[in-house]
Amino acid sequence: MEPIDALRPDLRGSATWQRVSDHYHQLFAPGFGVSGEPCDPAIASDGSTTACTVLIRSDLESAPRLAVQIQNSTGMRTIDAPCDVRLPRFAQGGAVRAVRLAALADLAADGMFDVVMIDNDEIHPLPTLPGVAETIAWSPDGSTLLAIVADAGADAAGAQGSGRISRGDIPEWMPVVMGDQPGEGTPVGGWRRVWTIRPGIETAWSCISPDGVTCWEAVWCGLSDIVAIISDRPDEAAWFEARVARIDLVSRSSTTLANGNGNGMCVGLPTATPDGLTTAVVRASCSDRTVVAGDVYIIRAGVESRLPTADIDVTWQSFRTNELLVIAGQRGLYTVIAEVNVVTGDVSERWSSLLETCGQRYPEVAIASNCDAIAMVREGYGTPPELTVLVAAGPQRATTSLTHAGHHAMLESAGTLEPVAWTAPDGTLIDGLVACPAGEGPFPLITYVHGGPVWAWRSRWTMGYPYTALFVRNGFAVFHPNPRGSSGRGEAFRAAVLGDLGGAEAGDILSGIDHLESIGIADPQRLGVFGGSHGGFMAAWLITVTQRFGAAVPYCPVTEWEFMRLTTNDMAAQDHLLADGIANSPLEHVDRVVTPTLLFTGSRDLITPASQGLALHRALAERGVPTGYVEYPLEGHGVRTFPAQIDFSARSLNWFERFLCLP
Repeated sequence: MEPIDALRPDLRGSATWQRVSDHYHQLFAPGFGVSGEPCDPAIASDGSTTACTVLIRSDLESAPRLAVQIQNSTGMRTIDAPCDVRLPRFAQGGAVRAVRLAALADLAADGMFDVVMIDNDEIHPLPTLPGVAETIAWSPDGSTLLAIVADAGADAAGAQGSGRISRGDIPEWMPVVMGDQPGEGTPVGGWRRVWTIRPGIETAWSCISPDGVTCWEAVWCGLSDIVAIISDRPDEAAWFEARVARIDLVSRSSTTLANGNGNGMCVGLPTATPDGLTTAVVRASCSDRTVVAGDVYIIRAGVESRLPTADIDVTWQSFRTNELLVIAGQRGLYTVIAEVNVVTGDVSERWSSLLETCGQRYPEVAIASNCDAIAMVREGYGTPPELTVLVAAGPQRATTSLTHAGHHAMLESAGTLEPVAWTAPDGTLIDGLVACPAGEGPFPLITYVHGGPVWAWRSRWTMGYPYTALFVRNGFAVFHPNPRGSSGRGEAFRAAVLGDLGGAEAGDILSGIDHLESIGIADPQRLGVFGGSHGGFMAAWLITVTQRFGAAVPYCPVTEWEFMRLTTNDMAAQDHLLADGIANSPLEHVDRVVTPTLLFTGSRDLITPASQGLALHRALAERGVPTGYVEYPLEGHGVRTFPAQIDFSARSLNWFERFLCLP
């Protein structure tokens, strides 16, 4: 048998590399040197001006530059800067100029973001912060900025790629030291604090969060307080025990408004009315920090009550007025934007779509405080991303269209995406999306299991990852199931996976493949499974459950839960997911596996350490199962940078083609 490309130490120069590299260049090269891939929408208080973060790629060898793009009646322009600039945020409130705009920029050093003002298309730095600014928010009157600042070297969330954010001036050789008592060694994770400043009035930032508290999220609550999601420890695991607190800006004292429910139920996405009298938070079963989708609870005068949201799992929310809450989220496969009157409970939908969505990890939008305008980056499998504004008085309008020839090439080669639904073995209705190439089936099928497990597939441009379009272009159908644990179906459906990892969800996925076989989409003799993070666990677990798969590619997987729990930087997440249940560990059942399996990991992954993938690879190799192991030294949780992403895609494609017998 000739050597397998996927196992060559250096894949460059191979036919597979060239084919995949050509695919990526066809998709991205027409956009080299110009703005693309918009995210982080923002809109001025009167709706007249919009802004977003854009990526500017010069090649597929180096990191893209981040920039802010602004559009108003005078046209669209990109703010040029010798650094990355991202996360634009307009001052809101009736008395503020619509163009008062803040953003984050790493002027001093790569990854060390501070807050800047953008005025007349020029960047004006504010005083330097002691750490890395992660988010910013304007006060309701537009006079004061709030920033959440992480210590240099703090852990990034798994959904952000894991690893550690810039360590600043800390020498590269300096170790991370852990002790078993508070105050010993380096605080694992790094603190996150809240700082405020009045631009143009104050010359220094003020820390307003209490000592000994980490603030994961923070929003204004009137003009004299903030509402924050806080923990008494800085490590990633502490987020799963976080509570909602109101913090006084003057005294820095905090008052607990609500606690997390425990047992996997987390609290997040705080927002408050301009008058500061009402707070809203989202409660949900969660598996990752920054990935929250669930039910809205209103807190007023110390009383908490659930708000009706028309079966929408809410993933973003913000008060426009003291009575009107704007929400975005998922209902099944639909993305929905709505307004909820918190006094009457009336829900009015502004936009919903099955084959289009908005937001990156989850649906999110931006609102203007003085009109009904809503800004979103609208996209779909057949819709390249563009910044769009919704207004009640008329149709949506595209304000920033960045379509180029690469988008047209993708649309011509990436086939079609269709919703599918089927019945699980216990009678539960499950749904998902399947992308198919042109022509008649059955097709070789790759089942792409999503991460989380509390997350969900939506119809996104390239499905949010570049792999689906690549596989489809090369003759595969790609199945994206939303099994138990997925968001969009309510708390009971999300929580069903807790304590049953790899249990009922395996049946959900396998019965979905049965359905695709029965309707002529999937070729039962050519089935592959692919997935990262929890999807990596499922790709490794499903091959212990059945021998029907001809190839498997798990990346960033969990393969042994007990050892994972002791080596991850987020032990609490594993405790919540396991819920004191007995975990299904692929390593414990490796003797059942006959499926050729290629495993990928990142050396900087703190969530699912590289040892997880390496252990399964060695166990398979000992048993004579065809296997390979690839570890990227500069990657964390997922393969996110170029050219590593080309390498990952080429090896994965080659593995599936080789073992599913494609020419």
